Parts: sequence; C-alpha cells; structure tokens
Amino acid sequence: MQNINNDILYCENISKSYSPKKDASLILKDVNLHFKPGSINLIYGKSGSGKSTLLNILAGLEHPTGGNVYFMGKNYSSMKDSKASKVRGENFGFIFQAYHLIPRSNIKENILCPTYINSKKYDKEYFEFLVNILGIKSLLKRHPFELSGGEQQRVAIARAMLLKPSIVFADEPTGNLDSENTQIITDLFCKLHKECNTTFIVVTHEENLIADCEQVIRIKDGEISFE
Repeated sequence: MQNINNDILYCENISKSYSPKKDASLILKDVNLHFKPGSINLIYGKSGSGKSTLLNILAGLEHPTGGNVYFMGKNYSSMKDSKASKVRGENFGFIFQAYHLIPRSNIKENILCPTYINSKKYDKEYFEFLVNILGIKSLLKRHPFELSGGEQQRVAIARAMLLKPSIVFADEPTGNLDSENTQIITDLFCKLHKECNTTFIVVTHEENLIADCEQVIRIKDGEISFE
C-alpha cells in the first residue's frame, strides 16, 4: 500500500489474540494508527488494556494475529525475522521501565551496547552530545548498581539514541520513577525530539505525561480513541 501521508510508521486493522481459538477474545481489535516523522505520540491506558502489546507489534517485537505494520511505506510485519531484525537494529531504539542495563558492564559500555549488537560504529561527537545533554558524562566509569533509578533511565535513553534511530519506542519509561525524575525524563524526550527530529512512541498509564505531543491515543479493552 502506498504511504500517501508520508507517515514514518502506520498500521492497518491490527488485531491480536494469544489463543488459537477462532472465537477467542482479542487483546487488540482492528487498530489503525499513523505516526508522523519527528513527532511525539502517547499511547495510554490502564494495566491490561493492551497498550504494551500494541507497542511490541508496532516495534516488530511481536507479530499481529491480523493486519499489517508499515515502516517507511514497507510492510514491516510481513518480513522474515532476519530482515525485520536488521530493520529494528538500524532504525529503532528501545527504552523500558526496568532499564535493562547490564550489571557487570560500566555505563559507557552499556551505552555502546547497540554498536556491538549491530556491528556499527558510533559517532563520537554525537556520543559526547548525548552524555552531556542527559547529564551522565560524570557517570561513565560507574556501574548500574551505583546509580539512582533516574540516572539509570537516562543511561537507557542514551543507549536507545546512540545509533540515531528514526523511532524510539518507550514502554512505561517513567513507571519506576518519582515525580521529579519523571519530569526530567519527559523534558529530555522533548529536547531530544527537537534536537534530533526523532519520533517517540511512548506507552504510559499517565494521561498527561507529556503535554506537548502530536497525538494522544487512548486504549481501552483493545480499542482506541484519540484525544
């Protein structure tokens, strides 16, 4: 299908069930979404609403039961796993609620992890920009257990941004943080979005997590509405 709206990512009629039975209840039901390049997008809903499942499907970490996902106009969800993995490595960054830092590696090694996984070189000047804008330059020789939750999440953001992804997918990125660190993280998303023209797709249970965003998508019982 031709991408007439120049969306960086969009999905058509996405449905998801974890049961093989035809009459099984759907976690997602005929979801249609469009995401513009360089936009911030919130997907919010209560626990169990299907928001994380939707994010995983948009990011290619799960396959939908029905429907398709398109990245840069190409049907991403129908690609073979090896090709889809390459697309993810070259174009997507990921931020999780639990940070997922490697305990035995220092902070610099954690940030550089995507270069090892994807066999890519990194821009050293851009690396300096990231650690400075995120306020973690002084932490590079430390290990994750020596950092606060807010500091660990900033390291995770640097790791997600290192290879200059087109899209960053963030699943409850402030779920483990207090209100002060939540504000720091959301301000950094907005700053990085403006500086790097990165598209952010953020799953959250907080409706007003980021005030200045392109679209707010509410999900309830697997169905969506816009606000």
